[in-house]
Amino acid sequence: MISAINSGLSGLAVHSAMVGVAAGNLANLNTTGYKSSRLALGTLGTAFSGGYTVGQGAQVLGISRNFSSGPLLSTNSEFNLAIQGDGFFKVRQGEADVYTRDGTFHLDKDRFLVDAQGNRLQPEVQLPPEAASMRVDGNGHLTALDAGGNVVATADIPLFRFANPNGLESLGQNDFRPTEASGPPLEAGAGGSLVQGALEGSNVDPAQEMVNLLLGQRGFQAGIKVLQTAEEMLGSILDIRA
Repeated sequence: MISAINSGLSGLAVHSAMVGVAAGNLANLNTTGYKSSRLALGTLGTAFSGGYTVGQGAQVLGISRNFSSGPLLSTNSEFNLAIQGDGFFKVRQGEADVYTRDGTFHLDKDRFLVDAQGNRLQPEVQLPPEAASMRVDGNGHLTALDAGGNVVATADIPLFRFANPNGLESLGQNDFRPTEASGPPLEAGAGGSLVQGALEGSNVDPAQEMVNLLLGQRGFQAGIKVLQTAEEMLGSILDIRA
């Protein structure tokens, strides 16, 4: 009886988390550079029945992210940059460096390259007043040109990687902060490349997330029925003893 109640309660917790993760992924289907989340599940405790060891339900061990590349979305904006492969941009947020896959850059009033929240790309890139356009190759080498096509400035946009990207702390707005679990930022090297005039789309698979959402909802309903059945059985036992 207790095992049934424990299984029902753990099922409610797991399937509620499944619904929350799937709903969050679907809500960010059109978020630039968004990485889908997924649940890591495990067995909750053990019990012995008839000489066999059985689980007492499931539990959520954690939530990880799928850092595979999303699709390329052409924007035709020379300031937009998409990462293909490994790597993160580094931007300055307040007094700290944070890392993002969102390459929605533009020029601020001082002609620095900044992200959608106004955080400056690191190392800082400032285009001179005479720069009329810029080109960025796959290795992150930026060339600023004047109206006549002459080179007026150059810079490099490095990408950074982490030994364990799932150890990064999410700050929202597609920004991440390194932790002891993620390890320090490292140069991405040949693991990633840049595409100018494009953005990286979300890597959410809407069909899979709809399936997960339905499974979570059905599982939650099943957990409620298990608890209702256990309650009825417990009531019957108490009535018999009375």
